[in-house]
Amino acid sequence: MALNMPRHFTIFCLAMVMLGLFASPTEAKYKAINPFCRTSDYRRICNIMVRGATNWHDATRNAIQSALRAATILQKLTPRLDQALEGVDQATKADTVATCKDTFDGAVDNMKQALVYFDTNDIGGLNTYLSAAVGIDDCTDAMKQAGAAFPPAVAKISNNLAMQVSNCLAVTQQT
Repeated sequence: MALNMPRHFTIFCLAMVMLGLFASPTEAKYKAINPFCRTSDYRRICNIMVRGATNWHDATRNAIQSALRAATILQKLTPRLDQALEGVDQATKADTVATCKDTFDGAVDNMKQALVYFDTNDIGGLNTYLSAAVGIDDCTDAMKQAGAAFPPAVAKISNNLAMQVSNCLAVTQQT
């Protein structure tokens, strides 16, 4: 019996080491991630957005305000579309810029409206406006039809806005 004791102890230790090896990556994966960002597709960006919030209310507000800032930056980049549309006839250029301006303005308005619904605890309305804010397809389609691509700065902020709104939706689901 005394000889089996060290063997059982060795097996136990080996099992604990194996368990530790397999458990650590999962734990490490989430260790530095805010709990409200764990279901997000873009966890690192989400972590920055919620800025250390410790409750759902603060995490959601911080995330929405971050996405609103991104939408506002995108809105301010509308004049850069003129450069991308050089060589396009004036009517098409004007229509495309107008479509994009309306789309970017809509993203800002939708984010502001999402904050209103958040402040009234209407999660359904909040999520509806967040979902609407992510769509800039009208502008993308207009640019493609004009034979132009987004300038790099506009493309970067547009992609960032989409990721941030996705994060907002993930955070709101953590209730």
